[in-house]
Amino acid sequence: MKVSGIGMFRMKKPNLTSALIATIGVLVLPVFSTPAQAQCVGFEYCELVWSDEFDGDDLDTWSKWEYQIGDGSSEGLPRGWGNGELQWYTDQNTTVADGMLTITARKETVEPGFQYTSARIRTKYRAEWTYGRMEMRAKFPEGRGFWPAFWMLPSDQTIYGTWAASGEIDIVENIGSEPETISGTIHYGGTWPNNSSRGEEYTLESGTFAEDFHVFAIEWEENEIRWYVDDVHYATQTEWNSTNGPYPAPFDVDFHFLLNLAVGGNLPGPPNFETQFPADYVIDYVRVYKETDAPSFTINPGLNDSWYNPLTNGQGFLVTAFPDIQQMFVAWFTYDLERPPEGTPSGIGEPGHRWLIGQGPYSGNTANLTVFVAEGGVFDSPTPPSTIDPAGDGTMTIEFADCTEAMVTYNITSVQESGEIPIQRIVNDNVALCEELAGGGAQ
Repeated sequence: MKVSGIGMFRMKKPNLTSALIATIGVLVLPVFSTPAQAQCVGFEYCELVWSDEFDGDDLDTWSKWEYQIGDGSSEGLPRGWGNGELQWYTDQNTTVADGMLTITARKETVEPGFQYTSARIRTKYRAEWTYGRMEMRAKFPEGRGFWPAFWMLPSDQTIYGTWAASGEIDIVENIGSEPETISGTIHYGGTWPNNSSRGEEYTLESGTFAEDFHVFAIEWEENEIRWYVDDVHYATQTEWNSTNGPYPAPFDVDFHFLLNLAVGGNLPGPPNFETQFPADYVIDYVRVYKETDAPSFTINPGLNDSWYNPLTNGQGFLVTAFPDIQQMFVAWFTYDLERPPEGTPSGIGEPGHRWLIGQGPYSGNTANLTVFVAEGGVFDSPTPPSTIDPAGDGTMTIEFADCTEAMVTYNITSVQESGEIPIQRIVNDNVALCEELAGGGAQ
């Protein structure tokens, strides 16, 4: 879960206890109110190698995604994307705001013969993978005729041939008229119509996938693909084939992601009079993890302490790791003794008056955090901030060498500031605990 509107306040005086209270009291409670962000379940060790947290204002079509426009005929498919679908895909049916990507289906005509619009995006030629954990946190629209999906196709169909000899991995699909049930499927075998498929369904004990966010994932290895919902393992596939290659073909080459919200078609059926438009498919994040060897050092609660940069006056980092949810929170602040003048803006480029919050998952010895920046208040003040609208965002990676030293790498895109900061502990009270936990491989 991302927390918006929390971050930069001007420091009134050095007070690490207040920083801890601010960090824990404001940030932790919202995170526990939703399903925990998952990491690798079937891999003993893994690392985050790619993600889109949707923290900007627009879809990243430069380095991560591209739109697929139209009815599929430009892709060599029968009209309606080979499934008789009723929507016309456009590049106007997505929004990125508040840390979320929203794909919206609308009842409107922008192309003759199509009564609906929606969006379909993919990472082809930008990001592709063979094996790993592929994960998304999202919620789906409810209603007859909706068909949201998070899936994968091979990037080079010349290797094993056209669909489905080249394979397809459906990480999660949902039929809007069955909002409590999702499915995960693989397609393989010969080219259509001589194709085969295997899949399983997962049904919630209560509630629907339209009511709240859930984490959907696969863990893909050479001879096995596993499906998860909120870290619950519900399906495994080990048997497949391709007419154009030996096992484990076709699932042994690079695949790319697709996200789309279809309307109508052979599978979900058409909308009816009860179907509500517009309808939203909301994605919190998409992430890819790769299996790794055991790190020489692992993050653990013994790192929970105050850290600083001895070469930079007043740079403080309050580190808190939560192993139960594999999350780390960091308060990055300065603790100069003089209060800044009223009206003085605080920013990443002003090292004397800085207050940022980092939150994100960790694995092994590395934490990958999203940075939140806000302004308009004074730290440790009895008066609440006048505004906590986000003033910027970015990323922070902390790589821990051991229990006493680490390297912070940051990129605050909103103000175009980036760099590295070596940090060390201020006190050594928790070093013994850290070494004990790290030695045992605890995370």
